Amino acid sequence: MLNTIAEVTKKIEAGKTLLLAGSEAALSQLPKGNWIGGTTSYFIDSDGGTFSESSIYVDEIPAFAQGTKIAEYSAQTLPNIFKDAPEKGFSVLILPAGSDVHTAYAESAPRYEGFILKPVVGWVSGVPLPELGRTAPKIFNGQTAKSSASSAVVMHVTLPANKIADIEIVNVFKPGTGDKIPFPAAGFVQADCKVNGEKINFAKYLASVHADTRLPLTANYNGSVVNVSIQATDEANQAVQLYAPVFPGVEYRFAAPVADYVASFEAALPAKKTDAVFACNCILNYM
Repeated sequence: MLNTIAEVTKKIEAGKTLLLAGSEAALSQLPKGNWIGGTTSYFIDSDGGTFSESSIYVDEIPAFAQGTKIAEYSAQTLPNIFKDAPEKGFSVLILPAGSDVHTAYAESAPRYEGFILKPVVGWVSGVPLPELGRTAPKIFNGQTAKSSASSAVVMHVTLPANKIADIEIVNVFKPGTGDKIPFPAAGFVQADCKVNGEKINFAKYLASVHADTRLPLTANYNGSVVNVSIQATDEANQAVQLYAPVFPGVEYRFAAPVADYVASFEAALPAKKTDAVFACNCILNYM
């Protein structure tokens, strides 16, 4: 969970293999070691939601892992991530929000060779929300203890024969009964959409129906309900900025309101609540 910089330093110097999240100021103080990290100041641990610029969230790779390999990728080399992943294991990927490598993975990963066959989890690094557009999110490669705002960092983890990696999504949202909304092109920024077969500016549509943009768009992605949350509306350019890309050929609907968020989350958890090796949450859930 949340540790001080001194506590994390001791873990690194003891040879632990770690996944770390913290502010750029905090992660920059750590020594070299077998770790990767991404910037954020928002956390949820046993005490609930916490904003901290000095604490570091720690996930420790279990001792039964047979080996790890850290790699960095650019937008051009990122398609190799699944080729480089172990035949038996999993990979943890951290992408700086808004970077070219973030866009490349979000829009193109399903077309990478090996996608679906090898499990990849991870998160998008960020900054305090008031700093959006002013401060660049970063990733950290613990082997060099250096950061980057343009590269992805990955830890490939090899598992023993008696272990498998299983990924689950816990989503409290379900599609509502409102309009079905397809988009003409993939991307994080959308100007136009179709509603009931009629082309309309997406920003104008949101205003006309008084959309509650705290609720995400939802769609069925290969059997899973996946959310696409709205970040901001650009009034001048009549465009809408999203936290994730939408795709053509997919119909989106705003999610139905959730009356009791905590109870809904508890109900959505798997029946066998075994501890996860790694878990991450959405900044909008935190908010």
